[in-house]
Amino acid sequence: MPLNHTSQYAELTDEHFTAIGKIVVEWSNIEFLLGLLLSRLLITPEFLARSYTDHMSAVKLQEAIKEGVEIHKQRYGCKLIDEVELEKIINLNNRVTALRSTRNKFAHFCWSRSTDEKIFGTNLSGGVPSSKKHKKSYITFTVAELSRFHQEARMLVDELSSLVKSLPEMEEDGLTSKVTGRWTSPTSVDTHR
Repeated sequence: MPLNHTSQYAELTDEHFTAIGKIVVEWSNIEFLLGLLLSRLLITPEFLARSYTDHMSAVKLQEAIKEGVEIHKQRYGCKLIDEVELEKIINLNNRVTALRSTRNKFAHFCWSRSTDEKIFGTNLSGGVPSSKKHKKSYITFTVAELSRFHQEARMLVDELSSLVKSLPEMEEDGLTSKVTGRWTSPTSVDTHR
């Protein structure tokens, strides 16, 4: 039986649920923005890029972003995106990594109330008590810590949004002519295959 269903005293409070919900919402924003960031690095229209990035985990998105930054540095010599912006991307990507571990606990642990001010989570994994796996199998958070985590995620969303806006965007308008050198109207079908 899930931990928070074992008794009325184990059930999370509305304040707990609200705090966790805020974190989950901001994490969704972070993942969406990581996809946009990757589309800008790959100089791909957003809609086209999302057809691929929507199927990628945050870890895979971050790995692709890291690789995209290195390609811009090594292959393109920071000519398309300058080195200052590329360093901002790396720094934000590292901050996302730091938050991801905590976010994963909210997604994959079972939670219960310890007190009105503290929640306890565990993944109920097996293992001997002295193992590294066991030490990572549980955690507690206070309501204040949940609030700080939410604020950190929210600030990261704002910074990622600003960064994405500052990067060159490949617009869909005129994409056919950019790729083929031929102009077609947005409503016409390209018959020059």
